Amino acid sequence: MSTSPISSNAFLSSLQSSSSSGTSGSASSGMAGLGNVNTFYQLLVTQLTNQDPMNPMSNTDLSAQLAQFSTASGVQSIQSSLAALTAQLAQTQGLQAANLVGQTVVFNSNSVTLPASGSAAGGFTLASAAQNVQVQVINAAGQAVDTLQLGALPTGVQTFTWNGTDASGNALPPGNYTFNVSATDSSGQAVAAVPFGTGKVQSVYLNGSNGPALQLQGQSGTVPLSSIQGVM
Repeated sequence: MSTSPISSNAFLSSLQSSSSSGTSGSASSGMAGLGNVNTFYQLLVTQLTNQDPMNPMSNTDLSAQLAQFSTASGVQSIQSSLAALTAQLAQTQGLQAANLVGQTVVFNSNSVTLPASGSAAGGFTLASAAQNVQVQVINAAGQAVDTLQLGALPTGVQTFTWNGTDASGNALPPGNYTFNVSATDSSGQAVAAVPFGTGKVQSVYLNGSNGPALQLQGQSGTVPLSSIQGVM
């Protein structure tokens, strides 16, 4: 009885040549080389058919091959499930973001946008009660243009309104400004103050690379949904 060597089998040669460029050892590349479960079983049957009858494949080797394919197939199934779950979560986030249209939200930011007419509003959270609180407004060039003296404030969320003028009362051009908050208690010790911005949600964009993004009234650019701290 004669058998053809496995290296001369045309089916195996075609599989080896098609998968020779992706042998990194990862489960995904292994599945790409095998193609699907039918290809794997065809390969296994061909290997058993062409084995040396004097030195057949051991049960251990056969079990190892079956286990490797089962692992690769399981990983591919998990990846597909995670991709579907991610898409579902993105859709849920989009629906949640759409409910915010028309609402005033609080988001992580120390920036304010001064409109062509009117004033700009901002806010911050104090870690504890403060005896002296100051808000310094800074222009795009990094220059301090005004300082608001807010006096003593209790613990928690605080807001302020800036009328858009400098320290001398001159009207400043509309645009984007930033602010820094400094606060001290009755003993002169610094009090932690975390700034935030506020704005009314005008629209929602669902195709952002970081998930849904919100367009807020009076704010240039969009704000990621993940940076929203609350709704006022």
